[in-house]
Amino acid sequence: MNSNLETQKNLKGNHDSDPHEYIEVLGDTVYGKHMIITIVVSVFLGLGGFLLGKEIFPNIAPENMVSSYSLLLGIAGLVIALIVNSFLFKPKRRLVEEESSVEKIHEIFHDYQLDLDEERKEIKNNPVVEKEMKEQGIYNMFFPEKEENK
Repeated sequence: MNSNLETQKNLKGNHDSDPHEYIEVLGDTVYGKHMIITIVVSVFLGLGGFLLGKEIFPNIAPENMVSSYSLLLGIAGLVIALIVNSFLFKPKRRLVEEESSVEKIHEIFHDYQLDLDEERKEIKNNPVVEKEMKEQGIYNMFFPEKEENK
């Protein structure tokens, strides 16, 4: 139970004990310093591989293939950067799986000050979303059997 409360605190942005500054990038929240280091490592290895290829390949490859081989070496540098960055910066999220219920949905909507009735109306007005929710098995959390018969 404590890990669930801790996760909820983290999701709500309570990072009092965490000195890192967070920024949002493409819908994900990351440490700004880690993002800058990742970009620098990636640019250094990717561009470094490309420029190294421009120096090496004129001596050993046909002239019309130098750019292509250099580009491949730059891409290889980016793959190495991906591996290096994944070792440098491990994911900090903790996934806590628990069974969802109607009560949990109500609690979440209350915590985030959302209107459940408005969400239900939007779901009912969009048949594509309604169908997807039924396929995923989450429709009944928003529309319990007893409420649907009303």
